[in-house]
Amino acid sequence: MKVYLNGKEMQFKEGGYEYVFMKPYQRSQSDVVKKDYGQLTLQLYDNGVQIRTLATDNEVSTLINRDVAVDEVKNKIYILEPGNSVTVNEDGSLRVE
Repeated sequence: MKVYLNGKEMQFKEGGYEYVFMKPYQRSQSDVVKKDYGQLTLQLYDNGVQIRTLATDNEVSTLINRDVAVDEVKNKIYILEPGNSVTVNEDGSLRVE
C-alpha cells in the first residue's frame, strides 16, 4: 500500500501515526464521504488546521494545510505552526520547539 502525506510518499506503519498539534484546539468537526472507489475523510479544527484523507484499496493520501514533521521512531506527525523548529535526535526521533 502506498501512503502519501502532503504529496510526499512515506513509509506505511501498521497502526498508523498520531497527530501532534503544536497549536491546541478546543473543537473539531469530522465528516466521511464514502464512494465506490474509497472514502474521503474531512477533519476541521478550530485552530485552523484542515486534514483531508482519501483512502482507496491501493493508496492513502493525506493533505494537511500546515507544514509537518514526521517522527518515524515514535510514529508521530507534528503539525507545525510558523516559528516552530525541528531538531533530529541521535536516535532518529524529532524534537519540536
